[in-house]
Amino acid sequence: MKNSLLKDRLLLIIYFISIIIITSVQNIYFLAAIIPLFILLSNKYFFQLFKKTIISIMLFNFIVSISYIVMSVINQSEWIGYIILINLRVFDATFLTFLFVAKVNLFRAVSFSENFSFLLLLSYSQIMIYKRNYENFKLSFRSRNLILPGKKQLYNFIRSTFIFFLNSSMHNSHEISLAMKSRCFNND
Repeated sequence: MKNSLLKDRLLLIIYFISIIIITSVQNIYFLAAIIPLFILLSNKYFFQLFKKTIISIMLFNFIVSISYIVMSVINQSEWIGYIILINLRVFDATFLTFLFVAKVNLFRAVSFSENFSFLLLLSYSQIMIYKRNYENFKLSFRSRNLILPGKKQLYNFIRSTFIFFLNSSMHNSHEISLAMKSRCFNND
């Protein structure tokens, strides 16, 4: 038990240092060279983590890349190197985060601090609530549409789901803010 506790805390420190290195380094070759290390560390879970990473960053990277390319073309500046750098950096940081979460018990890793444990528990509970709500929305949409829905139905579903999550986020953030203030987490 004590060995795994120390291992989790050590991996937490290594994770933070690695994220700082990944976000600080400007060398494309270094960021690309980290990927084989990820393959070794993730073992048989590489493809699962790779798929999760690609799905998670696809929209963000697409929007940022296209925006930067458009601005670079308008300003007539070089963009290829920077786009590769940003995309590699985001991929490395995201993959490392998924790998870290898969290998480390976060609750044990932050157990040295009551405040960190509280914040992690709060975040984790919110993630689980949103995940459950998302799954419920998916199941309800499937059960109400026996045939393939049209674009209008799909857009209405997405809009309603988005509004629900937005309202829920606003309400939960207010509740969490009050709970944190009552536990002396305020910055006022």
